[in-house]
Amino acid sequence: MRRESEFRYSKLAHILREQILSGYIKPGEFLLSENELCRYYGISRTSVRKSLEQLQKEGLIIKKVGQGTIVSPDLVIPESATKVIRIMAPAPSHYVDHCLPIIIEAFKRKYPNVEVRLLSFPSTNFRESMRTAMELGHAPHLLIVTDRQFDELNQFASFASLQDRFQGTLDAMYPRLVEGFRRDGEVKAMPATFSPVYLAYNARLFAEQGIPRPEPDWTLSDFLSAAKRLTLDTDADGITNQYGLLFSSSSSRWPVIALQNGYHFQPGSSREALVRTLDFIHNAVYRERSVTLCQPSYGANSKAFVYEKTAMVLTTAIEAAGWAADLSFEPQIAPLPFGPEKASLLVANGFMIPTHCPDFDLTAQFLETALDPELQVELAKTTSFLSCLTVNDQVCEEEDLRALNIVGDQIINCHYLSDMFEDPMLIGELEAEMELFWTGLESADSFADRMIRIIAGT
Repeated sequence: MRRESEFRYSKLAHILREQILSGYIKPGEFLLSENELCRYYGISRTSVRKSLEQLQKEGLIIKKVGQGTIVSPDLVIPESATKVIRIMAPAPSHYVDHCLPIIIEAFKRKYPNVEVRLLSFPSTNFRESMRTAMELGHAPHLLIVTDRQFDELNQFASFASLQDRFQGTLDAMYPRLVEGFRRDGEVKAMPATFSPVYLAYNARLFAEQGIPRPEPDWTLSDFLSAAKRLTLDTDADGITNQYGLLFSSSSSRWPVIALQNGYHFQPGSSREALVRTLDFIHNAVYRERSVTLCQPSYGANSKAFVYEKTAMVLTTAIEAAGWAADLSFEPQIAPLPFGPEKASLLVANGFMIPTHCPDFDLTAQFLETALDPELQVELAKTTSFLSCLTVNDQVCEEEDLRALNIVGDQIINCHYLSDMFEDPMLIGELEAEMELFWTGLESADSFADRMIRIIAGT
């Protein structure tokens, strides 16, 4: 835990330092308050204060008692004599933390006279930060976005069409990924990494209870039996401290259950399938009590699985890549057993180039480095991320790829949230309306009717 705390405060210090040195926060201007920094970047007040102390020692900021923290009014930012690529990305981001440093290092070996600067902004107000940066004349060369952020942009004319420059690379990618970043017939983002939502499990905990490992043909009944046997009071204090499954209420996780049961969040979709989905969740959490819920603070918040307090978790390769430093076991991949349709959600990150990019050719060279097949294989081996290029069979077992719905050069029956929700604002509306359901205070029947009305716009 100490290593994680040190990483968080040094990371925030780096984020704020780059915002200051890039001119996004100008001399004399206030930083976000400590409370806002805690909330936006998902870290403790102690880590925030350590970050600010570090910047104060460097002479970048001054604390004004009773007012807040400002960038030092006397700070002079020297002009860089080298070429610079500015990358804007949301924070927190597992891809930015674990893949981007390797990509930047590979790029600098090829272009040693080019400096790469990363500007990270809170995911919760990323669009606003991007707009402000452009208004201040700090337009980035490159943006890193999630598929959900991409879907919420709506201003696609402000970003370059990429298929002409990168058609060869796009041809080497999974077609399903590329389609998710296409608008009005043009590819507006180059896929960077992706993952279907899948079920990870701790094989050691299965073995301790004499439970066979999940097979490709395991059933919902098999899953429920295993989850019940894996839910334990391991220290005999009368409190359950190990659960079969960790389940997140995040909209990037629970809809998998609906998809597997044939509900696709469209007007006219089967009410029966939706009720079956919602009732399964209530049964598992509140009747059988073999599943524990977590509220999503960042991503799906899978700490309980990492610390071996649950035997299974719905996750993604993007999230799982962030576990490496804290894991004492090797997570395994199980096929999703929740319904007759072998479907899943799809999440991805992508690169976008603004139409007013200061140097399109240099930025394109950075992307060509990032998506080089050899580097993509290296990233897959060293970080556990999946490559958007069809090279994952060089790293992953065929059985694991099939459990991820990846067959050859195709991703089978996996859906972006944007496939299901034409209006991305509807996702947030549903999240807000599900509060009583998640606490068990609204029945599956009652909420199913309300959800159907919301989706139908009535």
